[in-house]
Amino acid sequence: MRKTFLSVLIVAILLLFASCSTSVSLSYYSPSEIDMGRYRNIAVASCVPFEGFHMPDYYVRATDPYSARVGRLSSSVRESIKNDVASYMTDSFISSLRATGFFSVIGPSVTDRLVSYSRHGMDISSYIEEYDIDAFIIPKIVSMDVDEYLSSERTYVYDYTRHDDEGRPVRRAHYDYYLTQTVTLVFQYTVIDARTMTVYAVKNFSDKNEKTEEVTSLAFSTPSVMALFRQMSDHMSRISAYQLAPHRVTLSMNLMKNDPELETVERAYDLTKDGYIEQACEIFRTGWKEERHLASGYNYALLSAALGKTDEALAVLEDVRSSHVSAECDKLYEDLLKIKQKSDEAALQFSGQGSENLHLIDGDNVFSLVIGDYL
Repeated sequence: MRKTFLSVLIVAILLLFASCSTSVSLSYYSPSEIDMGRYRNIAVASCVPFEGFHMPDYYVRATDPYSARVGRLSSSVRESIKNDVASYMTDSFISSLRATGFFSVIGPSVTDRLVSYSRHGMDISSYIEEYDIDAFIIPKIVSMDVDEYLSSERTYVYDYTRHDDEGRPVRRAHYDYYLTQTVTLVFQYTVIDARTMTVYAVKNFSDKNEKTEEVTSLAFSTPSVMALFRQMSDHMSRISAYQLAPHRVTLSMNLMKNDPELETVERAYDLTKDGYIEQACEIFRTGWKEERHLASGYNYALLSAALGKTDEALAVLEDVRSSHVSAECDKLYEDLLKIKQKSDEAALQFSGQGSENLHLIDGDNVFSLVIGDYL
């Protein structure tokens, strides 16, 4: 009964706290790490596979004499894996870029042909004009590796069907066997200015993924490691998209409590909960203008920002801070300044008026420098 009472009390307290705070969503665009505002029309090549991949042994290695008792498990890795990983990365990378809505993407069916022409000494400037290409992007698997091994774990159990000379059950060793699969991947993408044929940006990612499962029978079949590579590829593709395109960020921020209580603004909290932000904002505006009520001023500013009026929200907070000392108002003011800065940077990226381009690498044939000479 005591435990039940405590559980009910805890739930009640949590519900009380939840009911006391009213939140509002504040959304804005955050700029990408790499300003691609001048490169909205991109041609993406097929991901370059890692030619240096070394095939593991045909059978999974055992790390101790006991795990060898499981028998020989065939490795899940096949010769095609380096191409399979590159092919999946191609699809995942392009899908993530298209999902941003920021780019017009020309796929590998055209891009690979143009890259091949260029590497064989052909001038592709007419094709660049024809397809209106601002930049080429070359994805590449820089390194990948697979490690599969068997291990054992020993425990002791009592056999009650057998007894020693003193009548005690015999203790015997019991072994559980486990297969561990570890994969590593290093991925790179390179952005090439299509007009100058120089490298604009290069990014690298490295990741490791591991899975361990129990070998439960002699008929156990080694699962493919492709699922592990797919997880890493999707994660790297999503990060790449964030680096290359502005993205929407949504924050949940709490209104300041009505303390000291001002009865005329109480309804605004309910309106906010129900999604009537403009009406709630007007009530808080009146509470601030007529009563100089701190919470009303804070909430007036916050709801103004939620409605996309960041400049107005900052002006309100400057007024509030001039007559009230409030760490909460100071914090909101700093947060909104950062949001305004990020929004302004993202707007410049959308308009293509961001920072000047910085070319990192040039050479006789930039595609050969990026891709390598083995293709």
